[in-house]
Amino acid sequence: MKTMYIKIFIILMFATGLLQWSIFDIKWEYFATIQAIHIIGSVVVSIFLIIPFVNKHTYKYLVIEKINSISGWLLGFTLLLSTISGFYLFLVGNRGGDALGIYSFNIHLYGSFFLIFFFLYHVKKQNTSPNMPVIIFASILSTLYPTVSYSDVGKLTLMKLENNVSKYHNEEWTNSAKCKTCHSDIFDQWADSNHKNLVASNPYYMVMEGIAAEVEGEEFRKWCMGCHNPSALTTGLEKTGHAMDGNFLANEIFERGAKTLVDELKTYGNSRLEEGISCIACHRITDAKSKGNGSYTLDLTNRKKYAFEDSKSNLTQWLSEKFINSKPNIHKKSYSNPLYKKSSYCASCHDETSPTTGAKIVSTFKEWEKSSFNNPNNPKEHKTCIDCHMTYLKEGEFSPLKGRSTDGGKIKKDIKVHYFSGSNHFLSGLKSKKHENQILQLLRTSAELDVEIKNAQIHVGVKNVGAGHHLPTGVADFRELWLEITVKDRDSNIVFESGKLKDDGNLGEDARPFMKVFGDKDGKPVGLLFWKYEKLLSDTRIPAGKRRVESYNIQESEKLKYPLTAVVKLNFRIYPQWVTDAVKKMYPQLPNPPVVELEKIIKKFPKK
Repeated sequence: MKTMYIKIFIILMFATGLLQWSIFDIKWEYFATIQAIHIIGSVVVSIFLIIPFVNKHTYKYLVIEKINSISGWLLGFTLLLSTISGFYLFLVGNRGGDALGIYSFNIHLYGSFFLIFFFLYHVKKQNTSPNMPVIIFASILSTLYPTVSYSDVGKLTLMKLENNVSKYHNEEWTNSAKCKTCHSDIFDQWADSNHKNLVASNPYYMVMEGIAAEVEGEEFRKWCMGCHNPSALTTGLEKTGHAMDGNFLANEIFERGAKTLVDELKTYGNSRLEEGISCIACHRITDAKSKGNGSYTLDLTNRKKYAFEDSKSNLTQWLSEKFINSKPNIHKKSYSNPLYKKSSYCASCHDETSPTTGAKIVSTFKEWEKSSFNNPNNPKEHKTCIDCHMTYLKEGEFSPLKGRSTDGGKIKKDIKVHYFSGSNHFLSGLKSKKHENQILQLLRTSAELDVEIKNAQIHVGVKNVGAGHHLPTGVADFRELWLEITVKDRDSNIVFESGKLKDDGNLGEDARPFMKVFGDKDGKPVGLLFWKYEKLLSDTRIPAGKRRVESYNIQESEKLKYPLTAVVKLNFRIYPQWVTDAVKKMYPQLPNPPVVELEKIIKKFPKK
């Protein structure tokens, strides 16, 4: 009877161990139960059943009956290796940085296949042919044995995961709210930034991911998620989810300080992690290419963790923080990389290619690469992405912020701020006016205006003086940058105007926006389906350092009453009204993005 129990327990331990293999992608709530059964059951059964039985069995057949079985020796040896490696993994663990842990993991994993093989062969059940164990073993091994050293999440994203990892469990990610304890200022900057608010708190993204899935199929979401939602994608989620507040959908559009994320850490630990580009997502990238579409390599398994770092207990978490603080160099090294200072680091997501047509949708890095800002031989002129987008601004000037990046740490002359100022002042502004102010200051460094009236024509020049890429860049088919012009005569009568909004909030037909217009294969505008872009219908954007002139006819010269007064504004809106209207069908609480005046010039012209 005891032999039968041992057979059952060995098969049970093998099955529960096998189900923990990442290729099965067991849901966490089931995984945790299976893991507990495997570990606790293995320890108890090994100590109280298998080890005593093996001792008696070996003594009986080897010492008393003098039977020397080769299959018995092989079974005993593999059982010993599996037991030792299992206890090592239980007591010490495999955290990725220690060779014994890696060896123990592989011995325990692959040794279990040999253990089952030798076990089946040794017992030689009456209804099993001698070759059956060989067939079972070969079938399992050939089906499940990993054959690659790097794992691609999918062809729709160029993201790679290191160390034979195909997917991560949520517990391998770290909720960014944990970083707040020691990096409170940096966390607060990030929490209301557009890097954080890329998923559920970004209604434009949520609608576009849904449209992409509806048009191209659910798998197509991976193209979006590779840059917007890496934690979800790498843990096997097939779509971006909505945060929950109890049994209700959480409204994160106006939420400040990443409140939902902070609350989820207290309630769920690391089990709910859809936080856009998180601390870990950025600080565990080990390689990045300028190929776009998430062309970076992510490594969560090789970071060295201090004791209790993943604990949910308040006491042990406190101890872990004290351990880190007592010798923080290892922690700092785990989340630092010279790559992070290079512009190619940002290129991994800020260049973008359509997976269906191969057309370049976004080329921000390539634009910078060809600009005068990319001048490493002249440090005074050379500006990287970080120099503009992670440097504090004060009164329209870059003013490196002096302070601490770590609470209680050393004072630095230039803290690289995590507002990630870019162009989307609107969504950040719903959460933090300070964030919006930083972005607007940056936007207003980008351009200069000049105006001239000659021969009843008005000529307006716009020069890109501050952006190290085209103006605008990014999703330039959705960005609206345009001239609003009003010319009045001496009696204050309007003799010319252009660039006014229509009653429905959209730009008038006379406006001349600086933007891209994408067309499909037939030359028709693609609208919201920007990934279908094949033909560039127009590109009126302004490259770095270049000036574009727009000319307009006013009236016949003899009818004009001089002097004329020209009021010229360079306006910016983050999304066209027609795009916002589409999003508001799903998010009616979303306000309309305001029109922002970046530059304004007023000039009088006497008749010449």
